Amino acid sequence: MKITEISKPIATRKLSVGSEAVVVTIGKPELFEDGNDYYCPYAIDFLGKKKMSYAGGADAVQAIQLAMQKIGVDLAYLKTPSNERVTWMSDSPGETGFPAE
Repeated sequence: MKITEISKPIATRKLSVGSEAVVVTIGKPELFEDGNDYYCPYAIDFLGKKKMSYAGGADAVQAIQLAMQKIGVDLAYLKTPSNERVTWMSDSPGETGFPAE
């Protein structure tokens, strides 16, 4: 399955890399087409490029939890021109508020 847009955003977080913004948007969890499990779409927008993905779970809550973890990993490995780490509300590079485990 390929995500091309976040049609029903439920949350947005603005982070930074130096003076550049990194915007994370999390979409409303929805049922997969088979009707059994849920997926939670998300987008990471940085320097005009948008990475779109999703996480699947047995229910909507698990889909959100797993999306948060995937976002944390994606942010930890985000390639930046200056090799700086993404930061949120902190002077400590790499602290994004998303788990990366």
